[in-house]
Amino acid sequence: MADSYQATTAISVDDVHYGPLSPGERELGLLGDVEGSRVLELACGAAQNSIALAKQGAVVTAMDISNKQLRHARRLAEREGVGVDLLRGDMESLGMFKDGIFDLVLSSFGWEYVPDLVQCLEECARVMAGGGKLVVCTVHPLAAFEWDEESQDLRVFDYFRLPVEVWPEPEHGQEGGATFFHTIEEMFALLKASGFAVEQILEPSPYPITEMSESELRTVPYRGADWERQYERMSRVPFTIIYTARKRP
Repeated sequence: MADSYQATTAISVDDVHYGPLSPGERELGLLGDVEGSRVLELACGAAQNSIALAKQGAVVTAMDISNKQLRHARRLAEREGVGVDLLRGDMESLGMFKDGIFDLVLSSFGWEYVPDLVQCLEECARVMAGGGKLVVCTVHPLAAFEWDEESQDLRVFDYFRLPVEVWPEPEHGQEGGATFFHTIEEMFALLKASGFAVEQILEPSPYPITEMSESELRTVPYRGADWERQYERMSRVPFTIIYTARKRP
């Protein structure tokens, strides 16, 4: 689905995005000064976040499991005139990297597709320097439940046994996929057990896109028609959740 996703989604290469229709780094300020920092972006897609960070002087490695996404990333990096080291790989296995070589590990809407999140977190901790920062934005656990358009409310039937969402997406010509949801308590415990000290948990509300002009909409770092159709739900129930943490020395 890489081609259709990149064609229908507008993602900034100047601001780090943290979720569909949500504020980005310019507003939230989660990363601080990244000049000279060694950054690893996981599940980078077309590497828009990595390109934005490279423009700020970071030394960036971007990894994705999709060759098609990486082709988009190469074209974007060349167009924007920045250098990003692009690699194909699995977030659960970072064996191509030595221990302790990254100051920042970032992932935007990729962790929800990882079957073995424990392995992924342990690998993230291994490749990070002591005191390094982890910033992950992923799908909120409440996104596991259906939104009722008629009553305009969410049907939460069992928060403590979150389902796995299977999506065949035949229109994109792919074999299928799955979304894995995790409660906030579970994520906190997994981060702590993997050697991280959690600093912040954010549930950002979306920009008020129904009140914005076309020029204002263009400043939203991550948007698209599919997301805008879900605005009513996203404005009332969190869709994005962001975790920031430090690797304990």
